[in-house]
Amino acid sequence: MDWNKAWESIKTFVLNIPATLKKTSVWMLISYIIPIINVLIIYGMQRENFSYNLNIINIILVTNACFITSLVYLIDNKREITKALNIVTLIIVVVLFSFSIAQIEKQTTIFSLDIYRFGAFATFCLSILFGLISKYDEVEAESKARAAKGKGTKETTIGGKSIKL
Repeated sequence: MDWNKAWESIKTFVLNIPATLKKTSVWMLISYIIPIINVLIIYGMQRENFSYNLNIINIILVTNACFITSLVYLIDNKREITKALNIVTLIIVVVLFSFSIAQIEKQTTIFSLDIYRFGAFATFCLSILFGLISKYDEVEAESKARAAKGKGTKETTIGGKSIKL
């Protein structure tokens, strides 16, 4: 593995996060607006008795599962490591959601609420990261970087001769 090339790819990705975030934010908002509305409705109904319980966490987990499932099909096959991490994250979300449903139905404790809470938050953060990666266009980003670099070029050398631009 060429570490210099990998570092340059990561650097280009990080520098292009604002542009990629612009593309991703609308998509994420559309994906998460219904769960946000659901949680706000529950909050409005419960007010003082509102708690961040397993039902609320389930709303987040199932939305994360749906979002990550869509990413499995959107991420380019050239990004094998990202796709594999996406699938592992999907499996974790599905397992957490399945155990949480069993816990609610059996009215028993399988995992503590903190594990579900951490899992929901971690998979949400990974969803954002994978969403950014799926919307990131490396070729476009590299082209823009070359164009910005070339913009300041005043002369070049062709065949040993210096040519002003």
